[in-house]
Amino acid sequence: MLQPFEEPASDLSGILGKHIIYTYSNGWEYEMYYKNSDTVDYKVRSGSVGGRVVKGQKVSIRQLQTALPSEKSEASESEMSLYMISWVEPTGTSVVQVLNLNRREVRTVILFPDWVVKEPLKTVCFQNEHLDLMRSYRDQGPTYPIHPKIMLGRLHFIEHCTLDNEHVINPQHPNL
Repeated sequence: MLQPFEEPASDLSGILGKHIIYTYSNGWEYEMYYKNSDTVDYKVRSGSVGGRVVKGQKVSIRQLQTALPSEKSEASESEMSLYMISWVEPTGTSVVQVLNLNRREVRTVILFPDWVVKEPLKTVCFQNEHLDLMRSYRDQGPTYPIHPKIMLGRLHFIEHCTLDNEHVINPQHPNL
């Protein structure tokens, strides 16, 4: 029996191990690795926080369907390549990403706390080496108002890697 707020299991085989690079319409470029069923690593390659690297970010990943399949037909392959990924960072930033691998699109909502908008360069680092500092910035705030940013991006690189590969996103390696 499902607990309150618990979702049924999803087939994540189409996203796990994927390493992608995408660019949003505002020019921000990101590199993302879906490391396993609850973890991503990523690098911000350009934009207001370009140079930021995060490894081991805990996430929730679910497969989405554009419509529930009827009893007579199975979901199409394009429906099966649609995923929602969400997480909350130690900075207080919340992210919801919808990834369509077949269409090579990513749609993202980022909810930035006020302190990140006012001082984005404080987050530009290899976050894993500064977790306590990021949490202290978050706790000092100001958090409000929250600044939502809705973005559409195009994937221009997709490869499949092994799961839990620590070398896909390398904080010491410059952008390729």
